[in-house]
Amino acid sequence: MKYFPLGVAGHVDHGKTSLVKALTSIDTDRLPEEKRRSMSIDIGFAFLDFPEESLRVEIIDIPGHERFIKNAICGLAPVWGLMLVVDAGEGVMPQTVEHLRIAKSFGIKKVLLVLTKIDRVDQSTVELASEEASDLIKKEGLDLFGVYGVSSITGEGMEGLRLGIKEYAKENIRDRENWLFRFYIDSAFSVKGYGTVVRGSCVFGKVEEGDLLTLEPLGLFCRVKRLQNHGRFVKEGKAGERLALNIPELEPDKVERGYFLVKGIKSSKRLIVRLEGQRPKGVGYAFFGMREVSFSSQHILEDYYLLKLSEPVPCIRWDKGPILDSSGRLMGHYEVLHPIPTRASKRFLRENLGLLKEDPLQYLLLERGLMGLSLSDLFSFYGHAINPPNLPRLKDTLYHPKSLEELAKRVKDILSTKEGIVSLPELLSRLGVSEDVLKLALSGLKDVKVVEGYLLDAKRARLEDLKGYRELMGLLSQGIREERELEAYKEYLSMAVRKGQVYSLGDYLYISKKLFESYVERLKAIGKEFSIGEAKEVLGLTRKYLIPLLEHMDRLGITRREGERRVFLR
Repeated sequence: MKYFPLGVAGHVDHGKTSLVKALTSIDTDRLPEEKRRSMSIDIGFAFLDFPEESLRVEIIDIPGHERFIKNAICGLAPVWGLMLVVDAGEGVMPQTVEHLRIAKSFGIKKVLLVLTKIDRVDQSTVELASEEASDLIKKEGLDLFGVYGVSSITGEGMEGLRLGIKEYAKENIRDRENWLFRFYIDSAFSVKGYGTVVRGSCVFGKVEEGDLLTLEPLGLFCRVKRLQNHGRFVKEGKAGERLALNIPELEPDKVERGYFLVKGIKSSKRLIVRLEGQRPKGVGYAFFGMREVSFSSQHILEDYYLLKLSEPVPCIRWDKGPILDSSGRLMGHYEVLHPIPTRASKRFLRENLGLLKEDPLQYLLLERGLMGLSLSDLFSFYGHAINPPNLPRLKDTLYHPKSLEELAKRVKDILSTKEGIVSLPELLSRLGVSEDVLKLALSGLKDVKVVEGYLLDAKRARLEDLKGYRELMGLLSQGIREERELEAYKEYLSMAVRKGQVYSLGDYLYISKKLFESYVERLKAIGKEFSIGEAKEVLGLTRKYLIPLLEHMDRLGITRREGERRVFLR
């Protein structure tokens, strides 16, 4: 089953609730006061099924009175489509415009227009209302899907509207099932025998029985015991679906409308956004989903701002929503560029705003520096998993190559003032990084090693101060050694070779510089030239060690082979 949340909006008394009842046989006015006043006060819920398409349209009836504008915002927050209802006799009214702009602020791009009460007016009046409402939709920069004239009393046009809703839903449905789970709560209550139930809209991802979720902004962990969709128990809920989640461990009086249930999405009290419209003077109010949060703002450049929120919200990149002033007047809307910023300096933000817009991954890596960017933060930023490019990495944390290069340079500068060797704990404290990050930064430097609790530059450090190095040189002082005999000292061996204290003879054989020089002097004692037999007798070496030794002398230009003999060149 696929789900499509549809908002039914428009001015008060334009027939929204009657229209929903005519379509679904569900009366969305459930409150006693709504019955008494014959006017919607809060959001109402219904559904319209299209079994042939395996599609359920989740309908949210939006209250039309201007006094309930914040309830209207809550109702429009989770929808993917808008059915704008206009009384054919009255035409466009103030809340028609306001609801349209609210829907636009949440990212709605295409509108299905319904003209109600056509049984009360003549055709020319219907056409006039259609033209006026259509022009409004286009003026607001939105696309018109279609215009449907109906009467909830006579049933005229209802079948055509049902077909229109089906096609509109199919065209505008969003593929959000594989995104990280996010759920907007509109109510919480206790049910005898079950405990707390939270009701709301699943806007992203999936949820199953037993899932561990986080209640935001409180940061409480909780587990789902059961799920329902319109009174029917289900094993799984998915994006677009209205759900009731049984979470016994929560206290219903601690859960407010607009709270979120999330899985894998991080919350933040700071956001980088683009603002469109007027910016409220002083404190402003933004809706994140169904949650109204106050904010102050810091200008970055052009229409871009850093918002400082009164409470954390779990946003993702490209989230949108309306902005109000302190009187509740709609001022404009925001679009999130960065939902979890860690750097707030105006200089950094200004210098790198272009990078954030064009290449957010590089921005995140630069922003995080040597802290690194965890995959969980990266996925939270986008709201879904992505395949990151090949980058320096420690387990699930990515690093910017530039940050590691700068760290390596700092290390080399420190070593240059410490005669090539520095205590590792002292260095880590000074740099403020972990040993793993340090090793990652230095992985491309062959001469810099971590040995015996020290970081050293093999070309400059006094290796003699290291116990392991002294043991290695002790072994090599006794004769030529095979690499397998020196396995325990391989770190020291590579440094000793680069420092020129040990020579590699090839064939996995090594000799200390001191022993090599003594062998050369003993061979010189034979004369200006010598044979292999003479060398073997003087040095006492088998051919396995002697031939690589003599060939190394040739490579160094000490000797030259002439037939069966070798001649000293220097």
